[in-house]
Amino acid sequence: MSAVPQGWAPVLARFSQGEISPQIALAQLLLSNSGVDAVAELATLAGADPGDVDLGRLSRLAADHPDQLQRVRAMVASGIDPQNADSAAGRIAATRDLFDRLAIEAPEAAVAIYSLGDPGLLDAATAELVDVIAGWTELRDSTLLDFGCGIGRVGAALAPRVREIVGVDVSAGMIEQARARTDGIPNLRFQVTDGADLRAFGDDVFDLILAIDSFPFLVRAGEDVMRDQLEEFARLLRPGGELLVFNWSYRGDVEADVADAQRLGGDAGFEIRRAGERPFRIWDGVGFHLVRR
Repeated sequence: MSAVPQGWAPVLARFSQGEISPQIALAQLLLSNSGVDAVAELATLAGADPGDVDLGRLSRLAADHPDQLQRVRAMVASGIDPQNADSAAGRIAATRDLFDRLAIEAPEAAVAIYSLGDPGLLDAATAELVDVIAGWTELRDSTLLDFGCGIGRVGAALAPRVREIVGVDVSAGMIEQARARTDGIPNLRFQVTDGADLRAFGDDVFDLILAIDSFPFLVRAGEDVMRDQLEEFARLLRPGGELLVFNWSYRGDVEADVADAQRLGGDAGFEIRRAGERPFRIWDGVGFHLVRR
């Protein structure tokens, strides 16, 4: 293989070994070196080694999405990680501002960068996620809270299977997108939250809470925020209610995430049913299943 850009070799190795999907591999290549034109670079690498089937697959995927990759590349270059702040409130505000911006620039990529900004790829990943959720819990006649709902893609996919879904997000821009994209679904509604508490809801009102790629921002806000949020979730859930978390953090240490889930979840009154599982083919998300005692 010709020389690859800095940061690409580990990603290409994981893809060749079947550990990650083509979408995840391409997204990680962009994240590892946003200054590289992925379409041109992959075409060069594949041309230099035409027998490499994996490089060929990635090159074709990149070539099929040049405009989307350009938008994702610009999004990564402009910053997709909330800036450090001196307080939990500051970090929550930074997260809100980030997703308000991304709601305008690249909403599909913002909620799942591995979708490459392609609604079709996002729909496939969402369908896989819904299948996993349905396999982990009983959805029929449930009332759900979608915490960090983004553009409402999961709520829209789950609405035919449940009684009611409420989606909340700190980003007013994402909530605006969600409402526009799901208009006409009667059992699905959205509201903006301040990210600090959920006192707008009463006790014991939900059967299931979903947190899909939203916990990492709580982890960044600090352990006190995590403790408060888990206690809020326990308050909102009916006895025996379930909390499904997909991606506890972005720190790349699943063992630490499992330990935190057991410790902090246990303190908040949850039994840990699953922790650190990887149930997906398209996405590389890590799943956690907690049940209110």
